[in-house]
Amino acid sequence: MAETVPSSTRNLLAYIVIGICGVLLVLMVFNWFYCEDCTQNSEKLFGILLPVISTWIGTLLAFYFGKENFEAASKTYEKIISKLTPDVLDDVKVKQVMTDRASMVVLNTNDEKLQPINLPGLLAFLDSISKARLPILDPEGKIKFIIHKSIITELIAKPEMAAAVTTMEQFVQKYPIIAQFGTVKESDKIEVAQQLIKDKKYSDIFVTDANNVVIGWLTDVQIVRYLTC
Repeated sequence: MAETVPSSTRNLLAYIVIGICGVLLVLMVFNWFYCEDCTQNSEKLFGILLPVISTWIGTLLAFYFGKENFEAASKTYEKIISKLTPDVLDDVKVKQVMTDRASMVVLNTNDEKLQPINLPGLLAFLDSISKARLPILDPEGKIKFIIHKSIITELIAKPEMAAAVTTMEQFVQKYPIIAQFGTVKESDKIEVAQQLIKDKKYSDIFVTDANNVVIGWLTDVQIVRYLTC
């Protein structure tokens, strides 16, 4: 697991980024108002740099602060999951909790957004359906990968690394977690899924039939919400 960025480092980074951007904005405004011979050029410069600065700040802060929040949330879910005893889970079947296949939004492995991998396109797709996770199935309906929005965002924030990821094989090589998930049968008790999440550190459990075709889906968040409500 990647080492968490220390709080002091994040604070210093935030101060530096905001400070530099603040100075740039002040200089642009000063140039705009007090440079009588370059008003038009100042307007163009302001219009070009303002979106760049905003994007820079948003990307850096989202990467460092959002990553920590995601890791903290994952640890919280692990603690809750580990406290759910077999007695609580004994009478709950997977099929009572799962999201069935008809309600799932998935992509096929031969989808154009994956041939080659289009990270901005995948992110836009997830935003359009208001989802944070995207299962990838093969043409037969078997689960191959599970891509989380946080991974796409992190990769886009690293242009050099993102440029080297054009196939699913390369994607898995950079982020092996997208090929890590559990499978259960719909007749299994929810305890089986809970144990996979606890022992294997999976975030996603897929429900499959006798031919390993996906018929449902369970997430760590879904299990926690169901059993703690």
